[in-house]
Amino acid sequence: MLEEVSTAIVAHMGDALRAGYYISPEAYLAAERTREQKHEYLAGVEYQMAGASAGHNRIAGNLFAELRRQLAGKPCEVFSADLKVRIRTNTAEFYYYPDVTIDYSGVANSALFAEQPRVIFEVLSPDTERIDRGEKLRNYQSLPSLDAYVLVDQHRTAVMIYRRSEGGWSRDLLTEKSEVLHLPSIECALSVAAIYERTGL
Repeated sequence: MLEEVSTAIVAHMGDALRAGYYISPEAYLAAERTREQKHEYLAGVEYQMAGASAGHNRIAGNLFAELRRQLAGKPCEVFSADLKVRIRTNTAEFYYYPDVTIDYSGVANSALFAEQPRVIFEVLSPDTERIDRGEKLRNYQSLPSLDAYVLVDQHRTAVMIYRRSEGGWSRDLLTEKSEVLHLPSIECALSVAAIYERTGL
């Protein structure tokens, strides 16, 4: 898995350098402080993020509200899509804006990103689904701190959970409103019905 990620990183950086649009992580972070539109950063290249639909926002809001309620008084903390996650490898850096991030490391008030997320949620959209299921999946799984990566479909009732285990990563799919997403590493459980509240699905 890590070997595949490293190979892809090197190829991507080479393409960026040849095209002449490589920017450093420092330049990206400095620019991102003052821009209204958010950008994600992939090994020297930044990508502007598209706006989200009402359904996307409802699901992300449901996740944030329910997790914040359940994590009150616990060490883990939930963050919305305004906090980046940084991934550093031997060859490159990545900065993503997950829809919801659960962090255990105690991120400082002045921090612009988290580096040790315990759980990450992405709400799928037509523009991001391929990246969320591919590139981001591989990069998030390279984080030693990550226990679970959850993908929530905004157009149908479908919650995909990737969990870290001793033998690697397992995958589960929830499609019924009566089912429950269990996240034992952060002592939380979310019903699928609560995740999709007000969406009409």
